[in-house]
Amino acid sequence: MHLKNYFIIGLLMVCFSLEAQQVVRATVSVAGSSETVSAGDQEYVLQQTVGQQSVIGSFSSETLTARQGFIQPPIKIRSIVEEDTDLDAVVYPNPFESSVRIKFNEEVEGTLNVVLYDMQGRLVYDQPYNAASEIEVNLDFLSKAAYVLLVSSENKQLKANLLKN
Repeated sequence: MHLKNYFIIGLLMVCFSLEAQQVVRATVSVAGSSETVSAGDQEYVLQQTVGQQSVIGSFSSETLTARQGFIQPPIKIRSIVEEDTDLDAVVYPNPFESSVRIKFNEEVEGTLNVVLYDMQGRLVYDQPYNAASEIEVNLDFLSKAAYVLLVSSENKQLKANLLKN
């Protein structure tokens, strides 16, 4: 009698273990999908990723966005700028003693913004200039060091490394 019970229990364990392996394989998939679901006057997007079959998505209110799962919002490209955004200019002298001159090889319009950072990323100079073919930037107050110069005009920008002697 005991042998018959052990046999039945063993057979059930083998059957359940085989079924459990199939369930594990079924939960790890190689597919991803999304579905839009309407509930009342709200629409929700349910998404799943490769190997993850659980609730994924985000909820947004005026002040909070909550995300669950691994799916991040898609990147939205607003525009592709195909025009040249480099400002064609020459910065001299480099290294400099007290000032640098910026000579533009193209016509610039609007305001020129001249910004200078030290090597630790601190802003050390920020001054607007009227558009001209050449400007002189007085930097005699700076200590001897290396700096990064950024000059921008409308949608164009120049970046140069400067060294003060």
